[in-house]
Amino acid sequence: MGRAVVEAVSEAEDMEFVGGVGRDDDLQSIIQTARPTVVVDFTVPEAVLGHIRVGLAAGVPMVVGTTGLSSADVRWVDEEARRRGVGVVIEPNFALGAVLMMRFAREAARWFSHAEIIELHHENKHDAPSGTAMRTAELIGSVRDDASVSAGHRLELVEGARGGLHAGVRIHSVRLPGHVAHQEVVFGAAGETLRLRHDLVDRRSFMPGVLLAVRRVGALQGVCGLEHLLFPAD
Repeated sequence: MGRAVVEAVSEAEDMEFVGGVGRDDDLQSIIQTARPTVVVDFTVPEAVLGHIRVGLAAGVPMVVGTTGLSSADVRWVDEEARRRGVGVVIEPNFALGAVLMMRFAREAARWFSHAEIIELHHENKHDAPSGTAMRTAELIGSVRDDASVSAGHRLELVEGARGGLHAGVRIHSVRLPGHVAHQEVVFGAAGETLRLRHDLVDRRSFMPGVLLAVRRVGALQGVCGLEHLLFPAD
């Protein structure tokens, strides 16, 4: 993802790539030297919050695609960013189709009491469930008072067979070679099934969303998701 972002920024007519940070580099020093107008972070969960702290301390807007931040982490980032008058876009999936899938899932959840998520990624993905799956579950949970009745009260002959429960929604994570990033949200009701699926087969599909966030983040204060950039009237 880092290489893809460098390539996309370098090719954009209205942007200039001024510096990158490797695993052993010091972010604070590079910010002081390169003086970027936006910092983009696609790293790992155990490092991202520290990177955000450095970026906010320097007063630099940030675009963050690294998953693993807790709700408490995001609240802290939002408060600190607002205090400093800096924008931060935090988004688990910058593919525009994935953002639309999450939005449609929230709308469908108003009418379907049962929902489960199946997400599939390559075998080297660091975390499970994916940030996209967790965010989708949270959006589904935000529009209904109770978890679906399929979430519990069942006998599991093998522990974990029913997936993990997050925000009242079961999530099933698959990690296999041959996949990049895929997610299906399955809704069930009496006599019908609704499936919403997004398949990502090339990481370049993230780049339009990343570039949109880079262009807009400077005008923001606090934390914002990509959906709010696509649908500002909401």
